[in-house]
Amino acid sequence: MQILFEHPWFLVINKPVDLLSQAIDGIDSVETELITQLASLASGDSKPFVGLPHRLDRVTTGVMVIARNQKSLRLLCDQFASRKVVKRYHAIVENPLFPGGNALPDSVNPEPIRWEDWIRKIPDVAKAEICDRETEGARMAVMHVRWIKECRLPGLDIPLTWVEVELETGRMHQIRLQCAHHGHPIVGDALYGSRSEWESGEFRQSPIALHARSIEFFHPQTAERLVFEAPYPPTWDRCIEVD
Repeated sequence: MQILFEHPWFLVINKPVDLLSQAIDGIDSVETELITQLASLASGDSKPFVGLPHRLDRVTTGVMVIARNQKSLRLLCDQFASRKVVKRYHAIVENPLFPGGNALPDSVNPEPIRWEDWIRKIPDVAKAEICDRETEGARMAVMHVRWIKECRLPGLDIPLTWVEVELETGRMHQIRLQCAHHGHPIVGDALYGSRSEWESGEFRQSPIALHARSIEFFHPQTAERLVFEAPYPPTWDRCIEVD
């Protein structure tokens, strides 16, 4: 596991693909991998504390903050609950973000687009759906999407857009569902309608072009504002910018 920053109270890691965040018996996870990794580096027989104040989907890569004691976990969870944490994701989505084919937007750095929808988790299924606000279990989902560049992948004939997403709320599969609902499924995300493959390989679930790029939060011990950024996986190097 790539550790981006280490402190006695917390870690910041770059999560690889095909790992669950939280431990489930018999399945590899960030939690179990880190416990093993930290135990191998520690002296003594005590089991390292690994607490997860947030999670990433198995098919998603990128930056995560990990608590190393109960107090840190509580303080970090409080920050997530009160929306003091800023999470930015990068995604490669199908179709141009702006109307007019592959035409670039009028400004070099256009303002982010705000998407607001009502979504709910489908009962007994690991999937979410768009719904009316009156639907049982409906929760508001808000995110902001900023255009970065038009791009393409070798061997893929679909116009693609590289975007940055900032979450205002944190719902199950929120980015994946809202992107698909607005006509821009994430590359490789067949669960939400993608027509293309992001990466092949011996994975239990196919990877998708979604990467948790950066996270901002307050240091749980000193209250200093911190910003961390996770490098892209090598698969992102295949993306070619369209002039």
